[in-house]
Amino acid sequence: MELGTIVFLIVVGFIVATIIFYFFASLFRYDMILNRNSYVGRIITTVMYKDLNHYNIDFSWWDKQKYQMICIKSFDKLNLVGYYFNKKSNNTALLVHGYASNAYEMQCYAKMFYDMGYNVLVVDNRGHGKSDGKIISMGYYEKYDISSWVNFLVEQNKDVKIVVFGVSMGGASVCMYSGTEKPKNVKAIISDCGYSNAYKVVKSVANKSVIFSILPTLQIFNLYAKHKVGFKLSDVDVVKQISKCNVPILLIHGKKDNFVPFKMQDELYNACPEEYRNKLSVENAGHGESLYTLKGKYIQAVEEFLKKYV
Repeated sequence: MELGTIVFLIVVGFIVATIIFYFFASLFRYDMILNRNSYVGRIITTVMYKDLNHYNIDFSWWDKQKYQMICIKSFDKLNLVGYYFNKKSNNTALLVHGYASNAYEMQCYAKMFYDMGYNVLVVDNRGHGKSDGKIISMGYYEKYDISSWVNFLVEQNKDVKIVVFGVSMGGASVCMYSGTEKPKNVKAIISDCGYSNAYKVVKSVANKSVIFSILPTLQIFNLYAKHKVGFKLSDVDVVKQISKCNVPILLIHGKKDNFVPFKMQDELYNACPEEYRNKLSVENAGHGESLYTLKGKYIQAVEEFLKKYV
């Protein structure tokens, strides 16, 4: 066999091997990030609970309350489950949890709104808890689910005043929702530690790994996701959506957030129309820790914001 032929076969073999490697690397990333009960989700949950342990959080409130389990259909025919705590008020808070979490883990926020006199509807996102769905869309489809829940609340009471609240991925999701058409019943939105773009936040986490920071698997995964689930991570452009916001919004973020970089708060704040934007930056708070760090001051800040706009 001639040398040129050998070199050609080696080059072709290398190219084929590279293509195969990146295909399976992209598939691996998909399973790690967007699949229900993903490996990354389990890691994040473990780390989050470890970080929150020293706050001695009381998770007993939920089990002491009476609530109604509600099920609605999403735009793509998934069963979505929510839990309604009735305060017999004309004001309702709709709560959206974060990545790899569930409605039950939002109970400290649910208690906060309930104690303020709000009815509270806490939902399991698609791909989480008791809701249907095989994928987590990082806010891309969740924004439509939020709209479905809002429409449900309005159907039950045409005069209801709604506050939409989210944490982490839920915070990004409510910001995504802020740029959609919404009924006048939605009076305010609160986003705690939401990211400015799903691709950017995944890249930020991936860059903490030497292997993932060197290999360009994320770029290929971004394209693979478009084929697999109908959107690229970069399509979850929260900055673009919040630029169309037309209701008052409060952006909360901890300055020591290791998951969603603190700088993303300013990216969202600066993109939001000036007449609607508000922000609260929390010293010494990590990801999702602002409520537990500030305690009463967090609740006071939220209550003052709501008294102003609801």
